[in-house]
Amino acid sequence: MRITTIIPSLMLASALSACSSFGPDYYNCDSIATSYAEGVRSSLQTQEANQDVEVRLNGVNAQCYDVTGSTVAEVAIGMKVARDLAQGSEIDPVVVPMVAAIIDADDTVLETSSFIYTMQFTKGTDTIYPLVRREYTIPQGGRLIVSLTPELLGQ
Repeated sequence: MRITTIIPSLMLASALSACSSFGPDYYNCDSIATSYAEGVRSSLQTQEANQDVEVRLNGVNAQCYDVTGSTVAEVAIGMKVARDLAQGSEIDPVVVPMVAAIIDADDTVLETSSFIYTMQFTKGTDTIYPLVRREYTIPQGGRLIVSLTPELLGQ
């Protein structure tokens, strides 16, 4: 191998590895994204057959990076959504309403947002495990609380 091909190859490899340093420095921040026990279960109905559905939060995980004065949290909300196949086993969508609250270091609620996550049971399926991904900007020292709700709030 000639020097004339090694040097450009090393320069290219060096340039490409330097590009990764332009992205944010992520760290685990599960402790700032939580849920209260009162908001981890909800009873709903499917959209078409009005079939009873039980929803449970399985966990809230977060990866964060810091920006000036704030933390950006990329949150993953795991759920278990179950129905009784004795009531029906056809394809049926279900809408799960949730609320998120951003709280500062003094436990003052700064912002709340209500949102829905729509999913669908496939034919013959009694349980699904969706993962909802959302991004929040939280002040330094603050936290995020996620909760299931029986309906979309503020509508």
